[in-house]
Amino acid sequence: MADEPIAAPYKEGKTMTRMNEVRAESSSLAAARDMRTFWRIAAALVITLGPLGILVIRAIMPYWTTDAPASVVAQSLAHGSTLDFMVWSGLFFAPALLFGVVAIAYVARRGSPALATIGGALTFVGWSMGATTVNMDYLVSQLGASGFGQPSITAIGVALQDSTFAAVGGIIWLIGHIGGMVLIGIALGRAGIIKWWAAIALMVSQPFHFIAAVVIPSRLLDVTLGWGLTTVASFMVSLAVLRMGNGEWDLPPSKRVTGRR
Repeated sequence: MADEPIAAPYKEGKTMTRMNEVRAESSSLAAARDMRTFWRIAAALVITLGPLGILVIRAIMPYWTTDAPASVVAQSLAHGSTLDFMVWSGLFFAPALLFGVVAIAYVARRGSPALATIGGALTFVGWSMGATTVNMDYLVSQLGASGFGQPSITAIGVALQDSTFAAVGGIIWLIGHIGGMVLIGIALGRAGIIKWWAAIALMVSQPFHFIAAVVIPSRLLDVTLGWGLTTVASFMVSLAVLRMGNGEWDLPPSKRVTGRR
């Protein structure tokens, strides 16, 4: 029986090199786009933008929260341009307020994870409940533009505000944003993100807002020790975020497979 030809032996080194080349051609790894600088700057902006917007609205609103419903409607109708500005600006300030809460909780999570999580969640839910309560500014603006008179607008507004749904949403809003902001202030202080004086300012700001809006009606108290302190403390958080390096802000992007053959 004739001997079969013997195949030339493979050299182990060349075989392994060829296999690596094939694998390299099949897929390659590349770093995902590093957007940490963008996210850090965006977070710093929204952290201050939301409270600043609410501060401006509270400073120029043509009525006060303790006024009788008929007076609120009458003064709102008499200052239509101011009311329209308040309504339209909410499209920008309301999302910024919610994004800002998430950003603050994100910043404080590493130094005080439990408080940052609970405080951020409470505040986010509290601010979100503002959409479930009656927006009298929008109501007066639209009904007034549609030709409804003050008595009709007042009656409709009171009926909506006195509903059980609005009451439940209002309670969640009240407890959520006040309690949540207190916890967030403690979390920021414990995490060392801001000085304790700024953390305390944030903690007491929303209780002062409640006092100025309900207990001792005072626009000056609200724009100074209420939303004024919230804005100042938020600005300090924004500065801290801007001063962070990207490595302190977040982990770098991971490698990813870019293609196969």
